[in-house]
Amino acid sequence: MKKVFCGIDLGGTTIDVGIIAEDGVILSTEKMPSFVERGVDDVVGRIVNAVLACGKSVGTAFSIAGAGIGVAGLVDNQNGVLREATNFPGWINVPLGAKLQDVLKVSVTVDNDANVAALGEYVFGAGRGYPYLMMVTLGTGVGAGLIINGEIYHGAYGAAGEFGHITIDKNGPLCACGRRGCVEAYVGTSGILRTVKERLPAFPKSRLAAVDVETVMPKDIYREAMAGDELARSVFFDVGDNLGYGLGNVVNLLNVQRIILGGGVAAAGDFIIKSAQKRLDMMSLNNSETPVKIVPAELAEKAGIFGAASLAMANL
Repeated sequence: MKKVFCGIDLGGTTIDVGIIAEDGVILSTEKMPSFVERGVDDVVGRIVNAVLACGKSVGTAFSIAGAGIGVAGLVDNQNGVLREATNFPGWINVPLGAKLQDVLKVSVTVDNDANVAALGEYVFGAGRGYPYLMMVTLGTGVGAGLIINGEIYHGAYGAAGEFGHITIDKNGPLCACGRRGCVEAYVGTSGILRTVKERLPAFPKSRLAAVDVETVMPKDIYREAMAGDELARSVFFDVGDNLGYGLGNVVNLLNVQRIILGGGVAAAGDFIIKSAQKRLDMMSLNNSETPVKIVPAELAEKAGIFGAASLAMANL
């Protein structure tokens, strides 16, 4: 019987489950709403049903050797406990690993979703061959996962990877965390929209002037940048430049080999990556001999299940 692994990506909106072979082939997937407001036991039941459905789909020739789960929140990965999560109201100190293990009858490993995505890209995606890397997820917030010597780096208390709250200007704009000048305040969605508002008066002919800035999204700005809009292009150039400042600090401190960008804002691609790479090259020490490249993520929305399955493989 061939061993396979189960990857679970638990978000505030959806649950993604996949059965993955050791070579990275996805054998079966299930996707469903998470309904986290219904409570822990209901969500655990939904996850179990999805795993069982996937298992039935792959058939009896395969045996699930272990499962991993990535969840957005503060995780005690050693004990499989979700300490707290902003998008999971009332979920405090939930023994998620134990609850799933009791029902699934296989070992279950739990970690933060950003860490899990980084592991997925390292094992099966854009980070293959680079055991020292960071994956940055650009969206409403700015998350990151670190892979050091081929393993997730958690830090002393499991809180490593808060790249979005590295300060790049102590007098900069207010961040959602309450401090000023964080990377997230410049390159997160709110920071991007703030920059558009601030620059609109200087670009009266911009197509973005006709858009309700309160409802515009980064994908709308990207569309206009592709069409040649100077305001949109300048905004994304600065997003990349500010991102590069933060990344330069990380590279100089940790000497990582590769930076992987994922998330909705990262879909702006070259508009961000080129300016980020330019600033990173200027800031990084010893970058001429061993250049650190910024590359887009390869696994897209599947990074969570690939990474969670990789957790299970590593645990086994």
